[in-house]
Amino acid sequence: MSNSLTRVIEDYLVTIYRLEEKYGVAKTSEIARLLKVSLGTVTNNLVRLKALSLIEHSPYKGIKLTDKGKEIALKVLKRHRLAERLLTDILGVEWYKAHDIAHKLEHDMEGLESHLKKVLGNPKRCPHGNPISEDVLISGIKLSEASKHKAYEVIRVDLEETNLLEYLERCQLKPGVTVEVLSVNDVISVKLGEKVVELPKLIASMVTVKEANKNE
Repeated sequence: MSNSLTRVIEDYLVTIYRLEEKYGVAKTSEIARLLKVSLGTVTNNLVRLKALSLIEHSPYKGIKLTDKGKEIALKVLKRHRLAERLLTDILGVEWYKAHDIAHKLEHDMEGLESHLKKVLGNPKRCPHGNPISEDVLISGIKLSEASKHKAYEVIRVDLEETNLLEYLERCQLKPGVTVEVLSVNDVISVKLGEKVVELPKLIASMVTVKEANKNE
């Protein structure tokens, strides 16, 4: 298998994993949107992945990874999230920029995981709060489901996308920040320090929080 083909397969498996984790299944349209390719290209590559026994794809039921596909996806994700920590912790790259840069590095870091973990102090999560190892459990609720007049700590951005991360950076809403929920409707209004931010419910549903001063 050529290196370029391996990269494509890994990109698809990681994307499907992210979507399956978020929504239960991955849809062709969402894969196309995240990978910035046409629906036809996605369809052709899904046929290839199914032939390799990496996915299960039934019409109108969405796409899921097989155990084999999930194993590969998790290995790539681990490298990706370690690369993000390297970029932010050692090289000083802004947290919202690390995702795109790490995507370029993840395919060429195989075999370096243990070295990276040692240098980085064995981090448990990436800069966006997502687990580096599958055994790291994260419990919380979506910001869109939070109760008003309560304080919450942001612990995770569920679906890492450049536009979303840049938007959250402009709002100063990132893991470790504490917010007070003012109202919960179609727009979620939160207070960060002296600043009030209004978030569309869809955006708020991609942010995981826990009650402030409570353990996970």
